[in-house]
Amino acid sequence: MHRAITVRKFEVTEFLTYRNLRLSALEESPDAFASNLIAEQSRTDDEWASRLRIASNSGFDLPLIGYVGAEAAGLAWGKVDRSDSTIVNVYQMWVAPECRGHGLARLLLRTIVAWAAALPASSVQLGVVCGNSLAMRLYISEGFVPVGQVTPLRPGSMLMVQHMRLHIPQHPV
Repeated sequence: MHRAITVRKFEVTEFLTYRNLRLSALEESPDAFASNLIAEQSRTDDEWASRLRIASNSGFDLPLIGYVGAEAAGLAWGKVDRSDSTIVNVYQMWVAPECRGHGLARLLLRTIVAWAAALPASSVQLGVVCGNSLAMRLYISEGFVPVGQVTPLRPGSMLMVQHMRLHIPQHPV
């Protein structure tokens, strides 16, 4: 049975849904993110709410929630780079295991790329843990290419991250 996939920006009031998805991501895929479950669990509801409130007003953030059918099944966060406003970074990309294979990760990624192009940014970048072949295949299929040297996921980590970048063609106005 086909279930529709949809993506939209998180509403400020959805901080509990955001928290639950983020904690689920860190629990299910602890080796895919620079942060960890213990650090994120220590945040208060006010901190989760503040994160979305600040993002919704910044103009530099795009926190996304993804659905498969009516189920909140994934998230991703686009953020303009603090040191170079022509770059958008992708963070927190995750889809619940039971909802993978429907195209939600691709739609989350494409939504951030479209947002970046409208800014207009010249590139989108992200990091993917080496060995995460499903994520790597997705990013390559969407035009991302490896850049730079691999780096540790976290200080002292044996896991390495490959940075990837997608060049956004600039169209004359």
